[in-house]
Amino acid sequence: MNTIRYKLAVAITASALMALMLTYITINFNINRQYSIYIRANQESRDQRIVGEFRDDYISNGKKGWNVDSGTSVVREATISGFSVKLEDKNEKTLWQLEPELVLAQLSARQPEGAPPLSLEQFNFKRHNVVVDSETVGYVTIGQFTPLLISTNEEEFIFSLTMSVLASAIIGSLLIFAFSFFLSKQLSEPISSIASTSFKLSQGNFKSRENLKTDIMEIEQLRQSINTLGEKMDQQDTLRRRLISDISHELRNPLNVLQMNLEAMIDGVVPISGERLSSLNNEVIRFGKLLGNLNVLKEFEEKSENQEYKELNLRALCQDLYNNFLGVAKEKNIKLTFEYYRKDRYYIFGDYHSLYQVVLNLLHNAVKFTPENGKVFMTLKKDSNFTYLEIRDTGFGIPEEDLPNIFERFYRVDRSREVIEGSGIGLTIVKRIMDKHKGMIHVSSKVGKGTTFSLKFQNPSPADLIHHRYWENI
Repeated sequence: MNTIRYKLAVAITASALMALMLTYITINFNINRQYSIYIRANQESRDQRIVGEFRDDYISNGKKGWNVDSGTSVVREATISGFSVKLEDKNEKTLWQLEPELVLAQLSARQPEGAPPLSLEQFNFKRHNVVVDSETVGYVTIGQFTPLLISTNEEEFIFSLTMSVLASAIIGSLLIFAFSFFLSKQLSEPISSIASTSFKLSQGNFKSRENLKTDIMEIEQLRQSINTLGEKMDQQDTLRRRLISDISHELRNPLNVLQMNLEAMIDGVVPISGERLSSLNNEVIRFGKLLGNLNVLKEFEEKSENQEYKELNLRALCQDLYNNFLGVAKEKNIKLTFEYYRKDRYYIFGDYHSLYQVVLNLLHNAVKFTPENGKVFMTLKKDSNFTYLEIRDTGFGIPEEDLPNIFERFYRVDRSREVIEGSGIGLTIVKRIMDKHKGMIHVSSKVGKGTTFSLKFQNPSPADLIHHRYWENI
């Protein structure tokens, strides 16, 4: 199995080499193509010049034809440049000719020893019309010895240019190869480090964090996600351990009390009395409530997300609970108030019994953790989009470091307050219910000054209410 660094380096290098090879082939092809066009253009220009000379000779001779000296002016050029020339009249009768055999013999004489023999097949012939006053008066056939189209200097120039392109491609390949390993290292190191951190997390080392930062956005997001995951896993592990401890503690206490008292009664150490039996019954009730709350929490976690909710009047729900708690608040000399705007209609969609449980839990906690002569406020508000319920008290308050965890099951703000009856899962149920209703819950608190729980519900549109009421009446 190969590393990501190796695969990246190979991929980048291979892509770069393919690009360089394609560039080299394209440049080399275009150099040869453009040079061939250039050579052909020069040859055509020379041929037209020679034809023009023959035409001028014809005109200077009174347009009566050519004389015996016609063509002698091109003999030297033809011998050096390696081309034959034949002049014919309009009846295709040869008037003057520099034979290709003669040109070939002169070229062969200049050949170095051991050079391959030259042949007439290497000549390329092209016939041109000599036109005077729009009339063809003769023909000029030029045979070019093709190997001489490109001179030695020109061949060397093309070769050196091709080698320069090839050398540039090779140097570029080496630079790209080195750069690819550098780049692959920049990419692979943070990924490898993140993979190592992920492996440590999978092995149960939830304190492991990834500290190698990078300027690559996606990898940096991955690093932050891994660290967030590690923090969540660490928190969950801590809560899991605490949950096991709390469940054991919560279940063990009532069972131990029952066991010790029953053993004492059986042994005759403690007399059986109505008071003691009532105390044992209270422990059984407490134990039953704990199991009941656990079952309630389980049921909420297993409910379908697509549960159908009905229209309910949140103000009426809060009013019922306010009336129920007035007596409890009065016993502790706590001032309980319920404020709302009478002209507003506080209708939302939800499950009445579930939301009743939410407000019941929050109101119960507010009264329970508010000392005598304190105050508890319930306030309903709404705007065009949302309905808000706020439950505020002047109780003990919650330390800031505990606020992020208060909705975790069995979490208690103050371990010393276990003497106050409670299972520590009430707020967990509240959070689950609000999540099911797509609502939001927020808590703010200051120690010694009190706590405020704020609930936020989406308002149904008038069309939703009409539609719901229509189907309710069918």
